[in-house]
Formats: sequence, structure tokens, C-alpha cells
Amino acid sequence: MKKTILSLMGLSLMLFFNDASAQKNGVCYTDEHNAALQQQNPSLIIQQQDVEDYIANFKSTYDPTSKKVTIIIPVVVHNVTHDGGQGYVSKATIEAQINKMTTDYKALNADLSSVRPLFQPYIAALDVEFRLARIDPNGNCTEGITRDESPYSYNTSVSTAENVKAVNYWNSKKYFNIWVIDAIQANTDGSYVAGYAQFPTSGINSTYGVVCVNQNFSGSDRTMTHEVGHCLNLFHTFQGNCGSSCGNSGDMCCDTPPTSNGGFDCSTTGNTCTNDNTGGSPYGGDVVDQFENYMSYSSCTHMFTLDQKTRMMATLNSTNTSTGLAQLSTPSNLTATGVADPYVSTPICVPLGADFTYNKQYLCEGESVTYADLNTYNATPTLWNWSFTGGTPNSSNVASPVITYNTVGTYSATYSPGTTAGFATPITKTNIITVSTILANFMMPYVEGMENTTSFNNDWTIQTQSGNGWQNSTVAAATGTRSLRVNNLGNSANDVTEAVSSSIDLTTMTSPQLTFKTAYAKKATGSSNDQLIIYSSIDCGASWQIRTVKTASYLSTLSTPTDLAYTPTAGQWKETIVSLSTLATQANVRFKFYFKNNGGNNIYLDDININGAVGLKETPTVNSFRVYPNPMNESAVISYNIVNEVKNLKISLRDVLGKEVISIVNGQHFSSGKYTLNIDKEQKLKAGLYFIEFNADNNIITEKLIVK
Repeated sequence: MKKTILSLMGLSLMLFFNDASAQKNGVCYTDEHNAALQQQNPSLIIQQQDVEDYIANFKSTYDPTSKKVTIIIPVVVHNVTHDGGQGYVSKATIEAQINKMTTDYKALNADLSSVRPLFQPYIAALDVEFRLARIDPNGNCTEGITRDESPYSYNTSVSTAENVKAVNYWNSKKYFNIWVIDAIQANTDGSYVAGYAQFPTSGINSTYGVVCVNQNFSGSDRTMTHEVGHCLNLFHTFQGNCGSSCGNSGDMCCDTPPTSNGGFDCSTTGNTCTNDNTGGSPYGGDVVDQFENYMSYSSCTHMFTLDQKTRMMATLNSTNTSTGLAQLSTPSNLTATGVADPYVSTPICVPLGADFTYNKQYLCEGESVTYADLNTYNATPTLWNWSFTGGTPNSSNVASPVITYNTVGTYSATYSPGTTAGFATPITKTNIITVSTILANFMMPYVEGMENTTSFNNDWTIQTQSGNGWQNSTVAAATGTRSLRVNNLGNSANDVTEAVSSSIDLTTMTSPQLTFKTAYAKKATGSSNDQLIIYSSIDCGASWQIRTVKTASYLSTLSTPTDLAYTPTAGQWKETIVSLSTLATQANVRFKFYFKNNGGNNIYLDDININGAVGLKETPTVNSFRVYPNPMNESAVISYNIVNEVKNLKISLRDVLGKEVISIVNGQHFSSGKYTLNIDKEQKLKAGLYFIEFNADNNIITEKLIVK
């Protein structure tokens, strides 16, 4: 047989997919990837031609219309992400995609009827079924899914994305490997690669398989149908443009009319090549483009052809251990990988990779947090072991527990999912829940000069997402010797740091306002688009509202930008005043100073004050008001000293929602003196957080009470 050497080197096909039935807003990079491999190892070109000779011989004796014994392919999906698990693809989505691949290859897809009558006789149904492995390479139970974290999941080129294959790989002679990652940036114009495959002519080795971005890996998407076609020796239908002869050029399939346009639409009259009757075409003349073909870039693909089936079945039946896949479907390998009949659709395995999520990080006393499993894989949990420091209850065995926190503090949680086969290694997340007092830590006016480091460390929380954060520093100060400083010159773009205050009661001020002083310099080079954003929260930090945004131009207190580390002098400080009038009725307000780097110099913050006009609230007529023991088991004592006569005293026990639970004293007259009252748990008090409201002639004092 005459050999025609095929080479894909230098090919550059960057055409865009644009539909759910094709690849969303991305490109197939298989041709470029194959060309790069051939350039690195030119012997692969000869190996490719040897495989073409084998396929030609296989075709001479193979009838693509006959029904054969189904070939089962064991599959493993390696889901790799870079963002702490947020980019993981769900088990349900993975299963739907594997089922979609089988449906498409078996020609059982519901949209097959959309194929035009001209091409209906050439629709091929492959005797192939893809199944997720049920036994891993170590002989353990598996769902055929692995999950890993790696920076290679989000890269700027295919060459670096190739590294993701080494993060987790199962022997390609036993499993068909699919790597699902977050993104691959291919072009300077921002377009990304939707997926790419490795031809078997490059070897059934540790890089053989498909890489697909998670956006394109779903039950409704046909990116995987397309890419697996490459892994089974199919070229694009537009390979080589119009070509010279369908038997030995283009995509090497005569029943796929040649086309010169991979990104063609679904036009029924589109015809980009006029040499359709060359080298054995079955159509007997010039025909329209076959946009229905899975190996095109059309947005309405529905079919493989009989010639394409022959090429794929040749590969699947080849016993050549270097370029053939017959080894995947041997009875011994089907048994070893757990996909032989009877196939277990839902194996009971020990869960791996325990992780969990929670709906709140910051909350007030008496509020609750809902927990849930996050991305447990290798099994669907049916058992759950939870434990919570500081929570009520402190343990749980339900899937999504709701835990109440009654006491100020920072708390951790531990989780282990399980099945009847066993439990995963527990995961503990430390100091994830911050509970703050529902009563303000500070009354008005409020002054913070950063001078007392002990009180500052107790009263403020520094949260730095990346880079250098806020630090209490002696480098410079507006007054005194200390201020908050961000060594921003050493930060990278988008580094963020936050300084969060304790809670402050603003109810005694009719027109509260926040004042603070800053010193900041732009850099002489670059953009210097830094931001300082002031937020407020009235729910202990669970949610935040913007009070003001200050950009680099406003913040700058140095007339000439500098690339040297900026340290302000005494005259280089700017005071900012922010109205808090909408917060005047709030009794539990905290503030956050959020700073984001975008190329600027250092920033300093000092003299944070909150003041305003004093309201008409009278001085309380009671002192020494306390409750003990607290927490209480069976009973507690309320003790108080009335300094001046009280004409109308009300004492109420309220729950965290403010609803009155018990009226202890209801509108009675009290002379000055010391008094004690008892609270009994027998009054049907449930365990939890309560508040005792002491109202003496409309002067209100509140004290919390914890009931065990």
C-alpha cells in the first residue's frame, strides 16, 4: 500500500464553539496539541501513518452496519480545581456526562431525527458503553471520580495545563482518563480552550485521554463527545480543508463531505467544498456541508458516520498495546476495574476527601449556623459525624445540622461523612465561626488612637486575604506615636486587608458621624488605583453595607508620587468625615476598613472617632444590676440597686427575637434600695440565650442570660 505521510504540525485552528450542543465560547486545541507532540517527537508521524495502514486493512473486512458485542470502556474522571473545592463538578453532573457520551455513541440521542434525510443512511451506532470505574488501581471501592487541588487547574497555556495529568493519573491501559479542570487560557484576546484530546497515535501513555474545562463538562454539552472522538482516531470534518481525495486526505472519511470551514453554522444550503465526489464518496456528486457531525464545530451536532465508526472500532479492537485500546475491554480488565456485568450503578464505598460548608461566618449571640457536606466523593454519604465547639448541640449525626451559638467567642467544627462501609478521615476547620455580643462593647463617644496595643488587639480584628495587612505600627502617626499601616509597596495587585472594629452603641447620638485620618502616596510608576472602603454592619458582621469609598486620588497626601517606601510627615494627613445618620437608632454597629491594592504605595490610618449630638436619653436611676449564676442551671438571681425612686418598673425576660417570655415585674412602684428576685427554670424555660430587660421609668438596661 502506498503511504501518505500525515502531518498536523503548524496547523492553527482557533474557531469558536457557541452552543450548548457544542463547546461553549471556547476552542478545541487537539490539533495544536498533536502538532506540538509530533514536533517534540517526529517518530510519532511515522507511528500515525502505521495506524492509518492498520485502519485501512481493518476497513477491508469490517462491516459498520453489523451489530457487535458491546465494548465497555472503564472511565475515571479526575476533577482538579484551584479554588478550595468551589470549582468541583458534582457527582450527578459527572454521571450525566458519562451517560450523554454513551447515548451519543450508541446513536440513542433524541435529536438524531434532526439529521437531514441526505445523511440519515450514514448515521452510525457504535457498540460502545462508557462506565465509571468501580475498583481503583489499588483494588479499593471507587465511584470512578477523584478530586484534587492544583494551580495547574487554572493556567495560561495548554503546555502548563498538561501538568494537571500528573496530579492524578490511572493506568491508561486499564482506565480511560478524563481530567476536568477550571480553565485554560489560550489566546491573548481572552478566549479559552474548552477541551483537547490526545490521539492514540501519540501513545496509550500517562498523558493519553481528554482534558475538559468544567464549564463544558455537563450532561447537555457535547464537548466530551467531540474530544473522545479524537481519542478514538477521528479528525475534524474540516481537516485539510477541501482535501484532494476523501480516501487519503482530510478526515479520511468519505461519508463526511469535505468542508473548508470548521465554524460553519447550521445552514442547510452551506457548501464550502465542491470536490465531494472524489476518492470513493458515496454521495455521487457535490453535496452540502454535514454540519450534523460531532467532529465539526457546528452548534447542531447529532451524529457520527459509518466511516467514522470504522476508524473508532479499529482503534478499540487494536491489540497494539502502544496505540490500540483492545486492552481496555478484555474480560480480565473489566473485572479488575469493576465495570463488568452486573454493573453496580451506585457502589457503597468509604467516602474520601471530607469537606463541609456553612452559611454564616459571623453572627450574634443566640443565632444559628447551618452546616452541609461539600464535595464528598468516592461515596454518597448516608452517615454523618459532626462536632462543634461552643455550639448547641455540640454534636450531630444529621446531614445538615443547624447549630446555635449562645456565647461570644471563636469556634471550630469537625466533620466526617460515612457509609456502612466506613467513615472518611475527619476534617477540622479551626476558628471559622465568630460570635459577637448582641450588646455593644462601646458607648458613644468612641475614640481609637491605636496607642494602647493591648486594647487594640482585643477590640479589633485584622483579616488579610493576601499580602501585607493592617498592622499597629510606630512608623508614623497623626497624633501620639502609633497608627494602622499597610506596607502596600510590597503588595501585589488585588491584595486585600480589612480592619474590623468591635460593636458600638449609637442610640445616644442623634447625628452620629465617623471621622478618621489617613496618609497615603501614589507610586511614580504604574496605575495606583488603590481603594479604601468603609463598611458598617448591624448584624455582628454577617452582612456589610458601604458607607463611603475613597480612591487613590482622594487618599493621596503626597503631592509627588514616589516609588520609595512612603512615610508621612506631620502635615501629610487628611481627615475624612462620614455621616452615620442612618445608623442613629442602632445599638450594635461595627465598622470595617477595607483596603485593596492596585499598584500604590503605603497607607496609614489613625484617630478613628465616632461622635455627634447627644440625645435626650435620661441617666438611669439604677445601678449594680446583675444576674447570677450565669449561665444558670435550675435558677438565677436578679440583683439591682435603685438609686432614685422608680414610679414604673418593668422587668421582662425576652428571647433573642425580642419576644417576651416571662413578665417578672410589671409596672410597679419601687423606692430606692437594694432588691433581689428569683428566676426559676421550672417556668418552662428552654435551653438557650435570653435577655433580661430592666425598664425603670423608660431608662432601659439589658443583661443576657444563658439557660443550660
